[in-house]
Amino acid sequence: MKITVLLPVYNAGHPLKRAIESILNQDHTDFEFLIIDDSSTDGSADIIVRYAKSDSRIQPIFHHKNSGLSDTLNEGLRMAGCELIARMDQDDESLPHRLRIQCRYLSTRPDVAAVGSFVFYMGTSTDRDRLIRFPVSSGEIARTLAEYNCIFHPTVMMRREAVLAFGGYRSEFKNAEDYDLWLRMSRQYQLGNIPIALLRYRFSVSGMTLGRKWEQLYYVFLAQAAHHNDRFEMADCEKWAREKHASIDRVGFLAHVAEHTAEELISLGDTFQAIRLLYRFSGEIGKQKAASIGWHLYRRRLEIWRNQCDEWRKMLK
Repeated sequence: MKITVLLPVYNAGHPLKRAIESILNQDHTDFEFLIIDDSSTDGSADIIVRYAKSDSRIQPIFHHKNSGLSDTLNEGLRMAGCELIARMDQDDESLPHRLRIQCRYLSTRPDVAAVGSFVFYMGTSTDRDRLIRFPVSSGEIARTLAEYNCIFHPTVMMRREAVLAFGGYRSEFKNAEDYDLWLRMSRQYQLGNIPIALLRYRFSVSGMTLGRKWEQLYYVFLAQAAHHNDRFEMADCEKWAREKHASIDRVGFLAHVAEHTAEELISLGDTFQAIRLLYRFSGEIGKQKAASIGWHLYRRRLEIWRNQCDEWRKMLK
């Protein structure tokens, strides 16, 4: 056995079943499945118990008090019994060949400490899924990481000892703990992305807030400060990140996030969720701005639909 699949859970809801089943149905069957419930209140623990009773590969752990994502992930790293750790998120779906392909890749690339992959953004049906590509070569990944995170966390399989050697995930980088980890590891190790999709990523808007995105931006800047200025103390990095964060137009940034997310939801076939998202975010970006974004997206989709109709007419002539 080489692989530990690490799945942290907190109030996952119904998608948790599909996430667990996507791992249990892998064509590479020799793995341990570590599921850590971080004191959920929605019945997630009951779902985990039911699956654990039916499959001995599942090792459930239940927290009595919420620990947060970084501490939960570090706990999983310490408890893992295998040399390779495959990350999994509670509402995504790994494709059946994911573990086999990533295990084979790392077995033939001892110089690579962690490997992700392309992903499918999950549509309302599989034919509405959208392929998302990332840089593939180690050099390109290292250059891109200096600007933004190009390794999709739930797609990653990584070498346990390499991650532990860097101290694992740091809780100081809330909502960007994976980005901070890749930046630190990229200084010493090669990182990779497999150029095929190995996971379907679910756009979950139920718990999403623009306030969280705004907070996350600060921690992205903090991770970049720690990476670019390795002689800085953490206090210096925090000062730089605060100043950088303060220089960004908050409303403009949040409006851009809202528009991008709504547009993505529409392209995935979930117009209702896009409308719901803009309505919920109207309190943070303003009702007029939310309505303007909605109207802009409607006209854009209408133009795309008209162009498609023109193409169909030409084909039928």
